[in-house]
Amino acid sequence: MKKSQVRIGETYTVKVSGQLAPVRITGECPYGGWTGVNTKTNREVRIKTAARLRGATERN
Repeated sequence: MKKSQVRIGETYTVKVSGQLAPVRITGECPYGGWTGVNTKTNREVRIKTAARLRGATERN
């Protein structure tokens, strides 16, 4: 994905610790990238680049 395609509040499939997980973007990080919440574990994660994003997930 590209940086301009990322929207805060959306849920994306992200590569976290070598595995793909759904992450809801909660805001921009002041050091670059975004902060989000892993919806499987409810842990906060930092996404440094848009390259880690695999695409938007479907909402059920």
